[in-house]
Amino acid sequence: MSDNKQADRGRALKIGGLIVLALAVTIVPQVVNLGDYILTLLVSLMVFICLSESWNLMAGYAGQVNLGLAAYFGIGSLFYMFVYRAEAPWYVALLVGGLAGTGLSCVIGPPTLRLRGAYFGIGTMALAEAARIVSTTLYALPFWPPQSHWATFTALKSYYIALAVAAATLAVAYGVTHSRLGLVLQAIRDDEDAANASGINPAKYKMIVFMISSFLAGVAGGVVSYYRGNVSVPDMFLFDWTIGSIVSVTIGGWGTLTGPILGSTIFVMLREFFGRTLPTLYLIVSGIVFILVILFLPDGLVSTGTVIRRVLASRARKAKTALSE
Repeated sequence: MSDNKQADRGRALKIGGLIVLALAVTIVPQVVNLGDYILTLLVSLMVFICLSESWNLMAGYAGQVNLGLAAYFGIGSLFYMFVYRAEAPWYVALLVGGLAGTGLSCVIGPPTLRLRGAYFGIGTMALAEAARIVSTTLYALPFWPPQSHWATFTALKSYYIALAVAAATLAVAYGVTHSRLGLVLQAIRDDEDAANASGINPAKYKMIVFMISSFLAGVAGGVVSYYRGNVSVPDMFLFDWTIGSIVSVTIGGWGTLTGPILGSTIFVMLREFFGRTLPTLYLIVSGIVFILVILFLPDGLVSTGTVIRRVLASRARKAKTALSE
């Protein structure tokens, strides 16, 4: 009974913490003038949360390490601007950007999902690089939004759009991971052959999560295009977007919902603090943090509490043994 009470108390604390956090990120920017710099930084954080959760669905839950995430992000930003320039509302353009990412996954998915392990990662990276080269060749010059964009644009509005997209991404990730699909994906991740033998069609479910992940990445690309006010195709297809997601998820914790949030927060802070000193310095620092987490906290920073409890319990047992002797 005590264990159940502790579990209920822990669950209540988590829910309470999430409610407080949700209220804070929603209300504080309305009552406190954070300034454009802080709001832009928060937009960047929300975008990386979206990308990290998107990548985590594939890698953390399905065991498919997708190294081509930047392609869906880039194609989403490009199609977002195509539709937005045609005077469509921004939310319609975001939806189209997500669908463009899904459409690209339907092209890349069938040939690459037949591969396993490192071969899948290499295959997605190669095809994503091909998509980058084609897009950059066709659209070398930046795309700009319609003039009506600047009439209503504010940093605060960009923040709330990014916040809404991040919240929707978390809701989708929660829905996927707490459903039958999530259980099937974890079974595939743990042992694909055993899952296949038990009647699960791995190719089908891997394709489903691939499409969901690509849709979320495409929408995130549209958010970046909105708050930047333009689309520079070479920048949107950079491998940095994929690397940032991988580092964030690894630092925070694979196969968890809170891990990508924590990891993205740390990554964005490192990028902002060290990147202002030297553009590539944050990559070095992030790499060091990445290695340290793998060595000492292989399950990510979300496991810190568990590790501390284990250490304290071990010390308590040793102390008890010493006293008994």
